Amino acid sequence: MVLFEGVVGLGIACLLAPAIAEYAKMRNKADKGFGWIAVAGVMFLFSGASDATTTLFGTGGYLAGLPVAMLFEIVGWLFALIGTIFVGYEVLVEK
Repeated sequence: MVLFEGVVGLGIACLLAPAIAEYAKMRNKADKGFGWIAVAGVMFLFSGASDATTTLFGTGGYLAGLPVAMLFEIVGWLFALIGTIFVGYEVLVEK
């Protein structure tokens, strides 16, 4: 059973990553990178919320809602990429 799917699930996963890293005592090694990943999770949730309101209000919302949802998703992907690069770099340099 799929609990969350699409960008909402991706947003929740990105928000859970810093929490799990904190639990595993790994977040202090790459705090800046996990911050970027958390911001990416918020952007993905904004994208899912914009897409849901577009679907909820029908065809009139497509003019404004769909480009906004796509913009949040693209910015979320960029933040997730930057965060992943920061985490990888900071963990490898710490070693």
